[in-house]
Amino acid sequence: MRRFKIILGDRYFFSQFAIMTKNLNSVANVTVQTIKVLWVGIGCKSGTSQELIAIAIEETFKKNQLNLSAIAGIATIDIKASEVGLLELCHQRNLPLKTFPSDVLSSVDVPNSSLVVALHRGTPSVAEAAALLAAKCQTLLIPKQIFKSSSNHQNLSASSLQGTVTIAVAQAQIDPRLL
Repeated sequence: MRRFKIILGDRYFFSQFAIMTKNLNSVANVTVQTIKVLWVGIGCKSGTSQELIAIAIEETFKKNQLNLSAIAGIATIDIKASEVGLLELCHQRNLPLKTFPSDVLSSVDVPNSSLVVALHRGTPSVAEAAALLAAKCQTLLIPKQIFKSSSNHQNLSASSLQGTVTIAVAQAQIDPRLL
């Protein structure tokens, strides 16, 4: 009885892979596992709904052909640690929430800094800087995307949506032991 393992990477930056084990004397077994390597950085106005945050993430992942199950966690500024919409989203999806103080976020070099955010939060970036810090990398997979409840985004028609959310995505290194 001989067994073979084949690891197939896909275009989702190895956020998903398949392991096929074939016993030559029987039918092939296929197992698909998702490696959780994507960190979503989030900046939002107080009171932003969980629904708007979820739609922003889902729309961004769909547009960029990323797998939602590859999300390792959510990252943001420390003053948002008790933001209801973020907490509800993390609880609903069983995701950790990493927070960083503004002085740590402001030390991160980002491609899309904002003077308005710097004046209000003490850092020129929340979403991009938080994603990079959480993923422990220096390059964003997806730069900041801004979603407002009044925007004409594909899924933003429900009247219960409120607020503004900015998201960015960074990819952590893949632990070779997972392969």
